[in-house]
Amino acid sequence: SELMNEKGVKVGVVRGIQDRGENISVAEKGREVAIAIDGPTVGRQIKEGDILYVDIPERHARIIENELQNALEDHELEVFREVLKIKREKDPFWGR
Repeated sequence: SELMNEKGVKVGVVRGIQDRGENISVAEKGREVAIAIDGPTVGRQIKEGDILYVDIPERHARIIENELQNALEDHELEVFREVLKIKREKDPFWGR
């Protein structure tokens, strides 16, 4: 998955996620995990404490917004809306 920062700038691609040395496929809310990211240099493009988002493809965002929004938990919907806000700052019609 491609990652973007809070300004919508692509910063890298997730290559793996680990929790206590074990490979996992999903990082649940509240878990601290290690993420291997191709692309950025820590301290330059990203810094400790930065919030990174999965860069959702526009067609997926459209499906989520129009068909699957009710299937999301509150915290998932909140993050999805944050991604929409970031993307729509550059293109008001993104994902519509």
